[in-house]
Amino acid sequence: MAPATLTLLFALLAAGMVLVTLAGLRFAAGYTRAHSPLLAAFSAGLLLAVAVLHLIPESLAGSGIALWMIAGGIVLGIAIRQLTGRIAPSREQAVAFAPVFAIALHAAFDGLTYTIAFSSDAFSGFTAGLGLLLHKPADAAVCFILLQRAGLSDTRAALWSFAAAGLSTLVFAGATAPFAGALSPALVAGLLGLAAGVLIHTSAAHLLAHARTGGIRRSAAMAALGIVAATGLTAAHRAGHDHDHHLPGHHHDGHEHAHEAIVLSSAPHFGPVGGPSSNRNVKAASRVDEAGNQGD
Repeated sequence: MAPATLTLLFALLAAGMVLVTLAGLRFAAGYTRAHSPLLAAFSAGLLLAVAVLHLIPESLAGSGIALWMIAGGIVLGIAIRQLTGRIAPSREQAVAFAPVFAIALHAAFDGLTYTIAFSSDAFSGFTAGLGLLLHKPADAAVCFILLQRAGLSDTRAALWSFAAAGLSTLVFAGATAPFAGALSPALVAGLLGLAAGVLIHTSAAHLLAHARTGGIRRSAAMAALGIVAATGLTAAHRAGHDHDHHLPGHHHDGHEHAHEAIVLSSAPHFGPVGGPSSNRNVKAASRVDEAGNQGD
């Protein structure tokens, strides 16, 4: 199957997961309304941990300007906060719209990541795609809870949540898939750093402020639970990427084995332990030297 087709397929799966999640939340809308401060605390812990444990390491591994991009994301988050404060009808809606925009930005870059991963090779695409799919229900839930709290009807909150968490991924994947060969892993890594900065600012400035209305002690416990959930999601993503090191393969001798190692080392990797400058490629380079010595 062609890389562009696989990219679109996984983007459709991501959008489908968002729809299923929102359907469940729409059914339980009364519960989410009654417990929105505590759910906001959980969302804050989740998104902060995703930014720190997943997006920032991936950006640092793959981009030489990652720190500047992260700082730029924080500045962008401040600008979003100011903009939403000016155009939103109320403070509650301004508090909701900024994090939702940040999640939409993050979700859009997920679509770009699908394109880059599948343009490398199918296995990198599948492992990166499965890891990113794990985050989709969380993204959808955060958007729905915030928009519901901002005063939108349950139906409108679900529709806008789908646009932010699902449709943005699908649109970016479809728009970039035809140009996969012109995109670099460093570009994606830098953009993920930008998304991390936006998420850090909006989570700290908006979600945690909203969560305090549910009581400091209970909100702290829910934020800690969100951090634990994000840690588990990131660990699952990382395990998927590291699985390819343990795949059984055929053994070859001499220069044929060296050639395969060279091809392996030249392919970019993705995920929290990926990126052109990550340890995975350093290990791959050492396998080239080892294979060359065996060939001699």
